[in-house]
Amino acid sequence: MTDQQGISWLNDTGAILNFIRRLIKDLPELQERLMDLNEGDLLFSQGDPLEHMYLVLEGNITLTRTQPDESEVKLITLGPGSFAGLIAFTTGEPTLTSGRISQKGQALKMRPQQFEQYLNDHPRLKHPLQQLMLNNMIQRYKSNLRLQTRTHLLSKELNKERNDLKKAYAQLEETHQMLVHQEKMATLGELVSGFAHEVNNPASALMRAAENLVEIYSKFESSHYSYKLFRLGLQSTPVDSNTQRNRMLMIEKRYPWIHDRSSVRKLAHMSDEALDLIDANRKKGEMDTLINHYEAGKMIHNIRIASQRIANLVKSLKSYSRQDQNKEEHADIREGIQDTILVLSNRLKFIDLNLKFNDIPKTCANIGDLNQVWTNIIVNACDAMKDQGKLTISTEATDDFIFVKISDSGPGIPEHLIPKIFEPNFTTKNQGAEFGLGLGLAISSEIVGQAGGEIEVTNKTGGGAQFSISIPIREDC
Repeated sequence: MTDQQGISWLNDTGAILNFIRRLIKDLPELQERLMDLNEGDLLFSQGDPLEHMYLVLEGNITLTRTQPDESEVKLITLGPGSFAGLIAFTTGEPTLTSGRISQKGQALKMRPQQFEQYLNDHPRLKHPLQQLMLNNMIQRYKSNLRLQTRTHLLSKELNKERNDLKKAYAQLEETHQMLVHQEKMATLGELVSGFAHEVNNPASALMRAAENLVEIYSKFESSHYSYKLFRLGLQSTPVDSNTQRNRMLMIEKRYPWIHDRSSVRKLAHMSDEALDLIDANRKKGEMDTLINHYEAGKMIHNIRIASQRIANLVKSLKSYSRQDQNKEEHADIREGIQDTILVLSNRLKFIDLNLKFNDIPKTCANIGDLNQVWTNIIVNACDAMKDQGKLTISTEATDDFIFVKISDSGPGIPEHLIPKIFEPNFTTKNQGAEFGLGLGLAISSEIVGQAGGEIEVTNKTGGGAQFSISIPIREDC
């Protein structure tokens, strides 16, 4: 036999086993080491010292390991040509596994001292056994590599599933927060609508009372001085503080006998035409009556203005709240922006508001939802400018889109935060900046996206931030 043929033979487990079986027939001491493998029998238990090693000639032995939770994991099945108890046999340590016969057969049972003796006494047996042990080690190593690879793949899949689960949970939390926010907005809309309805009744009553008073005064002769003073009071306009002070000095010189500061102040508010009318009809003891005729007209004028403002605010509140929030309508987006501005008038009273409303077509959209977008952005701008500065809102259109731009004169947004500005629960206010509403801008982005549009934010060259919103022009609702 050549060296190459010898190597090939030693690599053939079946040939080695046949060779060992022939040696067993020739060697009585090996025959004494033969044992039958009966299916179901336990050869050794995990953690026990192992006194023997088993070379499987026929049949199968299954190795298992008990986990801390007492569950049993099947590791490997050893067939003919395999050694059972090889690691414990080699290291002298307790066995790491349990071995149970899963298919009947035969095995060569050997103690460590006997194994070494067989190798020394029978040189022909030495190389085949060593080769079988080497083959077993190689197979165990390959099996371990496959197990490590599989474990790595499973670990990657587990990490991916865990990351997917985190994303799903984050999306679920985001959706939950948005639903909560939308529910609050819906409730707020109902409250606003109810409040507007209740306020509308007394406002209408004020308007009717004012008109009734005007009608009562109209029964006077139009040429009578009292009616003329009343009509002049209806047409009164406010004066600034500096003009008021100068006119009060003039009144004190013109009517030196009047010492009541309240009367002086009321006369200073009157027009020159009203003062001339008082001079022409003045009699001792009638000055207060003449002043009261003018004041009556002025008060009714103020009631008219206040009532009309209340009526306009009620109208805007009703329009802003939009009880049909889940319905689209064919409307002018500019009207929703104007309603939003009126509702936010308290926040805007110290803001230099610049409106550039170019003509735009009506479009099919959920105006109530869009009003929420304008509210979030305008409130953000007021926060950024600390309620002082310039706010510009413009509209324009192309054939397919309506564009709304809202820009402020605030500090702008740090460039590294712009990509995150529309993320849910992201706010820069906690970081010392002045922009971000947490859910507000995320919901705004969601609303614009549902409308088929886009929302972007940039920093202006001269300072401040600009939001650009595009809404598609649609005829169908």
